[in-house]
Amino acid sequence: MANNAATLELETGFSKNAIDALSQLKNEPDWVHARRLEAWHLYEETPLPAPNDELWRRTSLADLKLDAAIAFVPAMNGTTPSLPEKFQQIANDANAGGVLVQYNSTGAYARLADQPSKRGVIFCDLDAAIREHPDLVKPYFMTQAVTYSENRYASAKPSTTKSGKHEGGGYGNTIGDMKFAALHGAFFSGGTFLYVPRGVVIDLPLQSLTYFDAPNLAMFTHTLIVVEEGAAVTLIENYASKENQAQRFSNGAVELILKPGASLRYFHLQDLARNVWHFTSQTALMDKDASLTWLTGTLGSAVTKAFLDCKLQGAGANAALLGFFFGDGKQHFDQHTFQNHIAGHATSDLLYKGALKDNAYSVFRGLIRVNPDAQRSDAYQANRNILLSQHAHADSIPELEIEANDVRCTHGATVGPIDPEQMFYLMARGIPKVAAERLIVEGFFDPLMQKIPLESIREELTQAIQTKIGM
Repeated sequence: MANNAATLELETGFSKNAIDALSQLKNEPDWVHARRLEAWHLYEETPLPAPNDELWRRTSLADLKLDAAIAFVPAMNGTTPSLPEKFQQIANDANAGGVLVQYNSTGAYARLADQPSKRGVIFCDLDAAIREHPDLVKPYFMTQAVTYSENRYASAKPSTTKSGKHEGGGYGNTIGDMKFAALHGAFFSGGTFLYVPRGVVIDLPLQSLTYFDAPNLAMFTHTLIVVEEGAAVTLIENYASKENQAQRFSNGAVELILKPGASLRYFHLQDLARNVWHFTSQTALMDKDASLTWLTGTLGSAVTKAFLDCKLQGAGANAALLGFFFGDGKQHFDQHTFQNHIAGHATSDLLYKGALKDNAYSVFRGLIRVNPDAQRSDAYQANRNILLSQHAHADSIPELEIEANDVRCTHGATVGPIDPEQMFYLMARGIPKVAAERLIVEGFFDPLMQKIPLESIREELTQAIQTKIGM
């Protein structure tokens, strides 16, 4: 084991040998190793997105340096991680029903209140779940957001010409995250596992904190949440990293499984350092009468490329998809959402809000797709963007694909500076211009912030937004 750890710590880039060593180091069962190898095979046979690929042409990969990344860093022999003070406060929040801390791809700390633990709730790092609860993990792991699922890729795998250009550009023809989702499937390490048994309702929110500071470490965190029939839970995930000069790579995945009548509130908050390239593939699978509130917050990283896929496959499913982002400097955020109405009589409502300053750039591309059998679907999509400087830029691309004739689907987008009438109203009452701008931006985001159930998280995000505004 020690020799494998040393090999992995020194080896950069990605290879089958690194997969074998990683799997052996973790002492994984054969089925996990097999899924890694299947993902690696797909990664090798899938070309990088072409510059003219519709889902990638606004995000260049020319400056991405995968060959310098380390696949895995061995565990710290049980030592307690040294987290920044603000994250220590979050981890120690007594208002959370459970806390899980991930440090450099390794579970470092976990606690769960007695009541949910006695009722069969499992909340632990993914490595521990694979070892201790394989019967609960195996049916769902790497079946939705990652490449292992044949259902996901059988009809979606892109064909390519000799020049490498993908044929077809929409979600229905090309899964835009395939290349990097496959890489994630091969090298996943660390992450969160949450299982809530049938009929169990957890009142206090749970939270997971992922932090990394190891030099050149590539992060492949994986979140798997399974909420059984009639159960309810709230999970807040917070991602952060230490700033340094070298480029870092983060490639995460999230799988949300909601059984009939299940209720999940899931908050995915990312404030990674400015040297990180962050890719993420996230999928929710909703059964009959399931309810999902899914909020993503994006404040950090140099480049973020996110794919979020909500599959409403049961009648009566109801999804609220919420997001906020704030870019400054030269930050680049490229986000894709997919409201996939597979069954009829289901509802999805999406609202993403973003603010940009300096030379920041954002792309929001949202697709509502109503399948032929999804009659009486009700879907809404809105993207609102505020530009706080002349050089900031936002592209908003809402799309509809309707294959049923009895539906209600609408979408809209706005991009522009702060309303001058709002500024005049505040300044006419003696509020300085900079303070007035801060109040408007905070008010712009506040309805989304109030959805977050833990005050410590809200305060940390508010402080981060104020820092970006310049207060």
